Amino acid sequence: MKFTELKWEGNAVEGIQAIVELENGFEVSVVRNDLSYGNQRGLYEIGVFNASGGMCDPLGWGDDVKGWLKPEDVEKELDLIASL
Repeated sequence: MKFTELKWEGNAVEGIQAIVELENGFEVSVVRNDLSYGNQRGLYEIGVFNASGGMCDPLGWGDDVKGWLKPEDVEKELDLIASL
């Protein structure tokens, strides 16, 4: 999925979020807000949810979220998660 295809909700002041529902049952939340890792630099953070709705770490990040992502990094992670 291309970063430009993400459907954003929210605004630049309070934060933005896009939810990506993947065919393999994972749901990925892409955010940029005051609490997200990298926000101060205009970067994004993603979190992954399994089919039961619980946060998970399917790629072995060592955390429930991965931050400090440029748009091309978000695309890469989405592709990796989609391929599981």
